[in-house]
Amino acid sequence: MPTKHPSTTATQDAILDAAIEEFIEHGFAGVRMEHVAKRAGYNKALVYRWFQDKDTLFREALKRRFSQRAGLLDTLPGSLAEILIWWSQQTAADPDFMRMILREALEDRAKEPAHATFRREYYGRQVVLLKRFQGDGRIAPEFDVEMLFLALLSVVTMTSALPQIVQLATGLRPGDKKFQERWVAFLEVLAASLAGATPS
Repeated sequence: MPTKHPSTTATQDAILDAAIEEFIEHGFAGVRMEHVAKRAGYNKALVYRWFQDKDTLFREALKRRFSQRAGLLDTLPGSLAEILIWWSQQTAADPDFMRMILREALEDRAKEPAHATFRREYYGRQVVLLKRFQGDGRIAPEFDVEMLFLALLSVVTMTSALPQIVQLATGLRPGDKKFQERWVAFLEVLAASLAGATPS
């Protein structure tokens, strides 16, 4: 297969996209740099030129996806219910992101998570938003906001992370219109209940 001529950031992006697919399919231990290169359409030497080893490649692939996700924080809707619905939809629209995070968790390589400082800031921004909601009465004061963030993150990601459980528990697939209608209604009730209110 002829190799592409290297050029600009688009080449690195193509390599990172290929790396993400390889990490998702094979896990960290199963990824080979030559397979990433072949998938991206470049030669192995070029991959090593920009990403010196597999660990660097994994870290940069995760960084790229988190950078994309961080940009979404600037477009969050206004209410807690809308945010929960929106994040659930964003997660469903980007299944590779969730698969990459699950792969990272499964590896459990006893290292600090890749780009920990950046990712702490990414999650910290969302915790700050919940604290603001708590300050203006949209979340009851008895909630530990960091623990609540973890619980809500679990809620909005689980239908994408564990679609088989959705199907077994409800008889519906996450993409089914009926399930989506029920899920949105549930998230609205959940958001309202966090303030101790009843949805209108």
